Amino acid sequence: MNWFPNFTCMACEAEIQSSYNPYLCPKCMNNLPIMSETQTTHFSPFVYEEPIRSMILNLKYNDNGFIAKALAPYLAAVYIKQIQHLYEKPPIIIPVPLHRSRQNERGYNQSEILAHELSTYINLSINTSALIRKRKTTIQKQMDTKTREINMRGAFELSPTKTNLIKNQNILLLDDVYTTGATTNECKSVLLANGANKVIILTIASVI
Repeated sequence: MNWFPNFTCMACEAEIQSSYNPYLCPKCMNNLPIMSETQTTHFSPFVYEEPIRSMILNLKYNDNGFIAKALAPYLAAVYIKQIQHLYEKPPIIIPVPLHRSRQNERGYNQSEILAHELSTYINLSINTSALIRKRKTTIQKQMDTKTREINMRGAFELSPTKTNLIKNQNILLLDDVYTTGATTNECKSVLLANGANKVIILTIASVI
């Protein structure tokens, strides 16, 4: 990941003179597409619009770890204000896994990077080994909802040696974008089928 000192805005690349967030300039902070819709099935601080869309793509494909640092406080705020009270006991953060071959190509999983940055704010443990992406799925960008569901069916499994780490546990399932829910809902089903108590989905942004 790219961890060199940051002096430019992660959204517009303007030089940052002063800001409450060291990774975003005041102008971009004031123009983020904040989620205003009531959320019940999943939670996100942002709508999937600019500049969040470009920031997520930059995190996902361009090896820019500062994006995760810039967005983690917003994820933490949603967790504290909207999600935390829904659990009877603190959850474990599980980032949605990439297939091994895809993670090797990129060198990292953006959801894992987000999980580590988020945990510094809300002090929750992270598990990156229990949930496995056993099948390399087709990229879903051009797919409709039904095709996405078919594409993700059976793509995940629980590691047979990690079942005891999930049973009766609450889970905070973390991903970058919620589009139709095909990916995160498949993960959620696998976790619940293997004994997880409650699974709640948190993403940076959601497509309304």
